[in-house]
Amino acid sequence: MIVLGLTGGMAAGKTTVAQLFARAGWPVFDADAEVHRLQARDGAAVPAIAARWPAAVHDGMVDRVALRRAVIGQPGETRALEAIVHPLIRAARRRFLHRMRRRRVAGCVLDIPLLFETGADRDCDVTLVVTAPLPVRLGRIRRRRSLSEAQARALIARQMDDALRRRRADHVIRTGLSRFQTRRQVEKLIRTLETRA
Repeated sequence: MIVLGLTGGMAAGKTTVAQLFARAGWPVFDADAEVHRLQARDGAAVPAIAARWPAAVHDGMVDRVALRRAVIGQPGETRALEAIVHPLIRAARRRFLHRMRRRRVAGCVLDIPLLFETGADRDCDVTLVVTAPLPVRLGRIRRRRSLSEAQARALIARQMDDALRRRRADHVIRTGLSRFQTRRQVEKLIRTLETRA
């Protein structure tokens, strides 16, 4: 089984690429979706988050806006949140990989925004970074979140440098031209990987 680690900066087009892999029959573990489950009503991360930031939990679920306010710009608080969430994500990822091996799938995708930062790339046979030109990413962020350009730039600046991410990856998919071009790149990569498998 080929385990593909998929990552990319904010608004680079990672979700689109993950969907293309899923349509091609590659099961996808979505780390962001898992975080939402962990912080939803009665989620596994809720008790520890409530103990550390009581104001960020209401009716058995995490208020993500309140939690973001509690940790943003405070490295110690961010590390405390990561110490709660990252082990739970790792456990969910390992359960996913175990299920995929039992199903004997040819390949699966680990869609993880912090793939390199958390060392999750060590669980992968091959890594893929999705990238897009900065103006495209800024435009996407501003449309999705109704932010100023300065605010969008600040969000991007908090992430790993895109050039470093590309250097660390085995493969790069470039988005920002058209969905057709993105799809062609993904289909070509899938053929390469499935041939290798």
